[in-house]
Amino acid sequence: MDTEAGRIPVVVAGITGKTGSAAGRAVHQAPDLELAGGLSRNHSGENLGPLWGLGDLPWVLSDSLSALPYAVLVDFTEPDSALPRLLEAAERGWDIVVGTTGFSPAGRVELANRVVQCGVGAAVIANFSLGAWVAERLAAEASRYFSAAEIVEGHHVTKRDRPSGTARAMAETLGQRMKRSPDDIPVHSLRLPGMVAHQTVVFGSQGQLLSIRHDVHDRTAYVDGVLAAIRWVRRVQGRMVTDLGEILDSEAVPHEDVRL
Repeated sequence: MDTEAGRIPVVVAGITGKTGSAAGRAVHQAPDLELAGGLSRNHSGENLGPLWGLGDLPWVLSDSLSALPYAVLVDFTEPDSALPRLLEAAERGWDIVVGTTGFSPAGRVELANRVVQCGVGAAVIANFSLGAWVAERLAAEASRYFSAAEIVEGHHVTKRDRPSGTARAMAETLGQRMKRSPDDIPVHSLRLPGMVAHQTVVFGSQGQLLSIRHDVHDRTAYVDGVLAAIRWVRRVQGRMVTDLGEILDSEAVPHEDVRL
């Protein structure tokens, strides 16, 4: 399934968007990966080079997977268009790395089932940044000692889902640790100019507060996690992984045993 040079072929959906562009450029520069194509609904038929300010490049953008051979599909788009594309990719035997958020519960179940049925690998991660993963682990540990917590998350004004996928994942983690429904963890969402991606978990008890904050100021923060997922995803055929920690540290001990 690799290219002749032994590199992993990658197609990026949303390659002209802010996060997709950062991911695509990183793939293009990685010696063990090959950017095999890009998908863009608004720029289909255009050469990618001028859109990246790099002159002509050997890729003409498409809005469909149909003409492309096997690759790992990296998707940073929006949920309505992403879900049918991801289902199609799984049917074609492609492994998938997904940073798109905002899928409905039914959509996530459908995608997970398709991954199992088709025997492909899938990394569907709410936030690919190392800091977000570490913050979630820190919050999981803090929730052992605090019984009250709220989440404040902020993103750029064009982000559609509210709350963010990162905040929903954090609420799930806190709910599991605190033995309550994630819906009982309050989440406050901000959508303001000047923001990229920001999240704070605030724990409270008598006479004190504990805040765990993570800020992304540039979308290159997601690149290392995305590249790690591309290199790793084919090891998990028939399973959808949602924890970045399983990718970054496959030998990490469960949260119950973590000492931070």
